[in-house]
Amino acid sequence: MTALLEVRNLNKHFGGLHAVKNVSFSVERGEILGILGPNGAGKTTLYNLLTGFIAPDPGARMVFDGQDLLGRPPHRIAGLGISRTFQLCRPFIGMSVLENVIVGGLGSRRSKGDDLDARAQALLGKVGLAGKERVPVEVLSYGDQRRLEIARALAARPALLLLDEPFAGLGSGEIADLSALIRQVHAGEGLTVVLIEHKLREFMRLVGRVIALDFGEVIAQGSPEAIVQHPAVIEAYIGRDPAGTEPAHAA
Repeated sequence: MTALLEVRNLNKHFGGLHAVKNVSFSVERGEILGILGPNGAGKTTLYNLLTGFIAPDPGARMVFDGQDLLGRPPHRIAGLGISRTFQLCRPFIGMSVLENVIVGGLGSRRSKGDDLDARAQALLGKVGLAGKERVPVEVLSYGDQRRLEIARALAARPALLLLDEPFAGLGSGEIADLSALIRQVHAGEGLTVVLIEHKLREFMRLVGRVIALDFGEVIAQGSPEAIVQHPAVIEAYIGRDPAGTEPAHAA
């Protein structure tokens, strides 16, 4: 595999808060990469930097498929082939499910002569929302809103799909179904996928490689099996005992 995304020396300060600290990593073409970390680890800030919603501190390097991402606004980055979902679902209120997905396909990567309506309907079938095309997004269940987010992101024809805590707020059965959907679109669409999550069980089954963050820093990288045994990751999730020598046991 060759690297699709290269990130070097990524930093972001918000006043006195160093939210992302000297982060460097690569995303290999065709992989499912997991970004793991407890709440406040800097995961969503990292996504916002990668997709142009906020600008990094000087000195960073972000290159996607040979194109420099620095200084590009979100719609230009999307046009290069990066789509994302959000930690909190953000459907276009007042529109139908189908219209939400059509809007996702209006970017610069659409092919000439694309039938946006037909593609949107096909994507809704793929994510399990067939028959709900005309439903107002306001009445969708939370789990269906998660599926809609993925369909709308896929409508932009990305090469890299960034998923921000797709399992948040879902029950165990919904998580298993959504995990199967992510595997399906990864294989069927030929996508590279990066997945942020802090729920461990299904996440570790899904990803092939993990980058662990804590307080904005990369504290470990490796296979899921290695990461769950890494002392720094255990400390970040469980904490140390009062003596500060060993990870404290979870209650």
